Amino acid sequence: MTNLYPECPDNADLALIEPTLLFRQQIMKAISCVVLFFILYVVLLFAAVALAVACVSGGIMLFRTYPGWSTGIIGLSFILLGGMVLFFLIKFLFNKRPADNPYRTQIFPDHHPRLFDFITQLVKDTRISFPKKVFIVPDMHTAIFYHSSFLSLFWPAGKNLEIGLGLINSVNVSEFKMLLAYEFAHFSQRSMKLGSYIYALNKMLYNMLYENDRWNEIEVRWSSGSSLLSFFAHITTRILNGMQYVLRKIYAIINRQYLELSREMEYHADTVAVGLTSTETAVSSLRRLEMGGYCLDHCFHKLPDLAERTLRFANIFTAQRAMIRYYATQNHLAVDAAGLPVITDSYFHTFLKSRVQLREQWTSHLSREAREAHYSAANVSCKPIGISAWNLFNEPENVQEYMTALVYNFTVHNSEEPFTEITPAAYIEELSQRHRLYEYPKTFNDYYDNRPFPGINGEFTRLLPPEDMEAGSLQELYHPDNIARMRAFYRDRQDAETLQAISSGQFQTSHFEFDGQKYSAARAKQLARMLSAQVASEEAWLQLHDQQAFRYHYTVAMRQSPATAALLREKYTQILQYQQTGHQLNEQVIRIIHCISLLFNSGEQDMESLPALFDELSAECWSFRMMTENIQQGALFHTFPESMEEKLKRFREHDCTFIQDMIPDYVAIQELHEISSAMMEHFNNGVILLKKAYLEFILTLEPGNNTR
Repeated sequence: MTNLYPECPDNADLALIEPTLLFRQQIMKAISCVVLFFILYVVLLFAAVALAVACVSGGIMLFRTYPGWSTGIIGLSFILLGGMVLFFLIKFLFNKRPADNPYRTQIFPDHHPRLFDFITQLVKDTRISFPKKVFIVPDMHTAIFYHSSFLSLFWPAGKNLEIGLGLINSVNVSEFKMLLAYEFAHFSQRSMKLGSYIYALNKMLYNMLYENDRWNEIEVRWSSGSSLLSFFAHITTRILNGMQYVLRKIYAIINRQYLELSREMEYHADTVAVGLTSTETAVSSLRRLEMGGYCLDHCFHKLPDLAERTLRFANIFTAQRAMIRYYATQNHLAVDAAGLPVITDSYFHTFLKSRVQLREQWTSHLSREAREAHYSAANVSCKPIGISAWNLFNEPENVQEYMTALVYNFTVHNSEEPFTEITPAAYIEELSQRHRLYEYPKTFNDYYDNRPFPGINGEFTRLLPPEDMEAGSLQELYHPDNIARMRAFYRDRQDAETLQAISSGQFQTSHFEFDGQKYSAARAKQLARMLSAQVASEEAWLQLHDQQAFRYHYTVAMRQSPATAALLREKYTQILQYQQTGHQLNEQVIRIIHCISLLFNSGEQDMESLPALFDELSAECWSFRMMTENIQQGALFHTFPESMEEKLKRFREHDCTFIQDMIPDYVAIQELHEISSAMMEHFNNGVILLKKAYLEFILTLEPGNNTR
C-alpha cells in the first residue's frame, strides 16, 4: 500500500454517516413517481404493440379473405404500417446515445501502481466496488460514468472512473482524495445506490424522450422516398409522438421529485467526502478546482491563436500551472511549497455572483459558498499531504505530453508550416506585456474598466466650488466602496433582464433561485419589477457620481489653465466619438456573424431561403466596407497592426459576392469573418489605449501625484 494515501480523521466512520430523514422521504417520493411512470409506460407500450400486431394480422386476414390486387395493396399497406410501428418502437426504446469522449485514454495498474493503490484504499473507505475501467481526460473533474440504456434499468452497467488531468494539475494529494471521495460517495451505501439508480433512470428517460432523434432521422429519410412509404412514416411518427407527449407529462413530475432528491444526494456526498478528509482540505479543493478550471480554459482558448502564429505548447498542463501562478500573483495570493495558490476568503470579495440562478437539467448542485458552510459546520481536522497529486502517477511529464498531443489532434488543424514550441515562461511574459499595455492606472481601482465613458453635457463642465474640492480627492472618488456599488448595479441590471426573460417565457424554466431562495417562474415578474426599481435608483447615483468625477478633474485642470481644461475636454470628447463608432462597428460585425451562422446552419429544407441570406450577407459586407474606409481615415487606425493595411487592401478587391451559380464561396465568407472580427478587436483595443492615455493625463494634473 502506498504511503501517499492521506490518513482518515480519527472519527471518520462511514457507518455513522447515515442519510437524513429528508433524504429517505425524497427517495420514497421518487420511487412512487417511477412506479407511476412504469405503469403508464407499460400500458402505452402494450397499446402500441397491440396496434402493430392488429395492423399486420388484419392485413394478412384481409388478403386471405378477399384475394385480389386491390385488397393485396390495402393489406400490404396495413402490414407495412404495423411493421413500421414495431421498427420505430424498438428504435425508440433501445436508443443508445454515444457517450464516448474522444480524449478518454485508459490507464492500467502496471503503469501507475501508486494511483491504483490510492483508488483501492479509497474504494474500501467509501465501500463501493472498484471501477471497471479507469480513464484520463484533459478536463477539470473526476466522474463516475457508464453507458445507460433501457436494459441498464434491469441489469446494472459497469461503472468507469474518469480523471481529469487539469484537476490533477490544480490540487494536492489530500484534495484529490476529497474530490474523488465526493464522486464515490454517490454510490457508497444501499440508500445512496437507490438514489443513483433514480439518477440513471432520470437521465435515461430524458435521453429517450428528448434526445432520441435516430428514429426521427430514419422517418425523414423514408419520407423523402415513395409517397406510400412517406404516408405511413408520417402516421407512425404521429403515433410515437403521441406516446412521447404523454410520457413527457409524467416525466416532468418525476424530474421535479428527482431535483429535490438530488440536492440531498449532493449534501450526503459532501458529508462523506469531508468526513474522510478535513474541513480545510475540502474548502481548498473547491477553490483550487475553480481557479484551475479558469486557467485551463484560458489555455485551451489560446490554442487556435497560437497555431495561427505556428506556435504550440509542448505540454498544456505546464502552461496551465504557469497560468495559475500568474493569476495568483495578479490577485495577490501566495503559493505553497507545491506551487499551488493559497486562496483566502478576501479573494472572493471582489467577485459579485449573479443573484439569479438557473439550475441545470441533471444536477441540483449546491453553490460553492453553501458547500463551504457545510464543510465548516462539519469541523473535521486531519493532517493533509500537501504535495502535488501528480506524485500518484509514474512519469507524469510523459502522460501530460501525450494528452497535449491528443488535444492538438482534435482542436488544431494541421498546418503546412512546422510548429515552434512556446515555453510557459514566454507565454506568460507575452500575457503580462499585454496586460500592462491595456491596464488602466491602479489609482482608479477599475472604475472605468469594461464600461463606456458616460456622455457629458453643460453640467459636467460646471466647476466645483472650493469647499467640494477641499473635501474631495481621487481616493474618495474612486474608493473601493464606490467600485463595489457600481459593480452591484451592473450585476443587478443583468439580473433584472434575466428575470424579465423568465417572466416573458424567453427562458424556459419552471423554477429559479433568487438570493438563494427558490421561486416558481410565475414570481419572476414581481421580482423583476422590484429589482428594476432598485436598478433605476442606482443608475441615477452612478450618473451623478460620473458627473462629479468629471467635474472634479475639469476643475483641477482649470486651476492649471483654461487651455489644460480645454485639452482635457477635447480628449474626453474624442473618446466619446470613437466609442460611438466602436459601438456601430460592433453591431455591424455581429450582424455579419449572424448572417454567416444562418448560412452554415441552413439545412436542405432551407434551400429556398439561401439566395436571400446571401443577398443579406452581401449588403452587410458593403456596409462594413464603407465603415472600414471611414475608420482607416481616422487617427485611431495608426494603432492597428501593420498587417491590417494589407488585409484591408485585399478585402476591397472583393465585390462582396459570396455565391456564383448556386455555389457558395466559402473562402470569401471565411475572409469576411476574419477581417471583420480583427477590425472590431483592433478598434476596441485602440479605444482602450485612448482611455488609458486620458486617465494617465488626469494623473499628471494632480499636484505631486505621479502614480501610474
